Amino acid sequence: MRISTAIISIIVISLLTTAAYRYFHEDWVLYRKAERFFEQKTYSKAIPLFDGLLGKGFKETRVLSYLSESHERSGDLTGAIEAFKRLAGKVPDNRAIRLKLGELYDRKGDHVRAVSIYSSLLKTEPSSRSIRIRLARSLAAAGDFDGAIAQYRVILGENP
Repeated sequence: MRISTAIISIIVISLLTTAAYRYFHEDWVLYRKAERFFEQKTYSKAIPLFDGLLGKGFKETRVLSYLSESHERSGDLTGAIEAFKRLAGKVPDNRAIRLKLGELYDRKGDHVRAVSIYSSLLKTEPSSRSIRIRLARSLAAAGDFDGAIAQYRVILGENP
């Protein structure tokens, strides 16, 4: 009789704990659900959950990162750019985020903004060939062929 009472008590405690967690930590439950959708590559289901969590101020940087990637992977470049801009505002010194933002602007066809991003990155990393190549490509796409040639000459070690 004592064993069955102990087992029933443990089951009741675990059920109450689970219910309390879901009630008091609803945001965490939604976060895990959105994260699962992201991992399953069902971005259309993840995006509204991440948006809702952001509205509540939940772990903004990580949620913004997931939201940005979800928009990009679902093909929504405008949504991805907006989310990456917000993310870049939260983590302004993150090189990878700024590079991704420049790449997204290029993919969308807004080469002038991509040039602006790559130029600002180049100021902090003047010897970066990868940034300079991206800048040259964006300049050429924007129609500034002389600027692109000048960047390629720097990359090749020629004196402009």
